[in-house]
Amino acid sequence: MRSDWLHSGTGIALLREESYQVAGAFESIFGDQCLQIGAWGDGQLFRQFARTRRYAVVAAQPAPGVDLVSAAEDLAIVPDSIDAVFLPHTLETADDPHDVLREVDRILRPDGHLVVLGFNPWGWWGMRHYLARRKFPAGSRRMVSESRLHDWLRLLDFRVDPSCFFHFTAPIYRSHVAAEPVRDRHSRRRGWHPLASCYLLVARREMFTMTPVRPALRRRRAQLVGGLVNPTTREAA
Repeated sequence: MRSDWLHSGTGIALLREESYQVAGAFESIFGDQCLQIGAWGDGQLFRQFARTRRYAVVAAQPAPGVDLVSAAEDLAIVPDSIDAVFLPHTLETADDPHDVLREVDRILRPDGHLVVLGFNPWGWWGMRHYLARRKFPAGSRRMVSESRLHDWLRLLDFRVDPSCFFHFTAPIYRSHVAAEPVRDRHSRRRGWHPLASCYLLVARREMFTMTPVRPALRRRRAQLVGGLVNPTTREAA
């Protein structure tokens, strides 16, 4: 995705609010490895909020702050090895968002976290995306709604937390909106989520445990079932 517009007033206001939301989500995510798939803004922007021991950024093209160049759908990473994955608008630019999510499912450890930033197709920015001659933001191929993403993740056995909708500003830069404190603006408009431009979704890869069946119990159950179905004969009186 072309990121030149992120240096404009509109982009700066968005990044400020996204940083606030991501910082809150990262507060409860710990472990060894956090992987950001996709470059968004400055490569160091979200790294500063990570609580994991290591943080790496992988993107399809080399750029400042990118640690690994690779396609999001085919990562050279060992399965079940990453504690947290962060997708900053990655699904909106990928060739196939389903392939990206399957790759995330492959590399995440059981009980690992997934954090996703997305644009709300029903919000102000979604309206401009579908009505403008040129796709907005520049380089975006689609907008994936929070409800659709929720369904996709459920099919992959992820447990999805309640999402946060934010950024109720139209994609037209106004200095008084950008200067307003992010915390105050978010809390005052928290209930206006249908027109929110963005959402942050946090999900966790489910960890399933197998309960062993005792052999003795299994044999006893088989005998019991067999005894119930075997026919019996009675002598006539």
